[in-house]
Amino acid sequence: MDVLIAQLPRFAAAAWLTLWMFALVTVLSTVIGAGLAVLSEAAGKWVAAPLALFGWIFRGLPELVVLLACYLALPAVGLDLGAVGSAILGFTLIGIAYQVEIFRAGLASIDRRLFEATRALGMGWSLTMRRIVLPQVVRIVLPAWATFAAGNVKAFAVASAIAVTEIMAVTRQTIAISDQPFLVILFAAGIYAAMASVLMIFEAFVSRRFAGRYGSGTRG
Repeated sequence: MDVLIAQLPRFAAAAWLTLWMFALVTVLSTVIGAGLAVLSEAAGKWVAAPLALFGWIFRGLPELVVLLACYLALPAVGLDLGAVGSAILGFTLIGIAYQVEIFRAGLASIDRRLFEATRALGMGWSLTMRRIVLPQVVRIVLPAWATFAAGNVKAFAVASAIAVTEIMAVTRQTIAISDQPFLVILFAAGIYAAMASVLMIFEAFVSRRFAGRYGSGTRG
């Protein structure tokens, strides 16, 4: 217990590093993924085909392979992002691949007759997407988005393999100087569980708000 108490400042710093990396990756991958999904809906196969290839690559590769490629291969071509920058790039690329599919599924679930109705009312495609479609898509994809994001919190443990001093890296270092590995692992698990729980509470709160404002928004 004494070792764990002595390591608390390092755990706090690691938790903060994990949190801001997670927040940055989540914002970047969500915004870019949603934008590419909408672009694919508007442009058709000329955008959908390259996106399908991108998704096949980055959803198929293990996180560790992508992170090692960003950390070890990019410096060979003159782009050295460091450990933290490589982790952010790797997780963002993986996140975009998943978010594109999540938002494309949400867009596909919208009743096509809704577009016809808004055209009949004189609304353009951009206005329809912004005011009618996207709010319903956000409500529909929110559970899948939150599930992926909660899983991504845990995936950040892989970043310790490329020298990022996040929670799992400090956990391994603490285990090495402690005779109580179970207690240290239990403490680290509590930190990850707390982060995921906050995300689940946020998802439940936002889902209720969107359900009350926009209804189901699914095909009828």
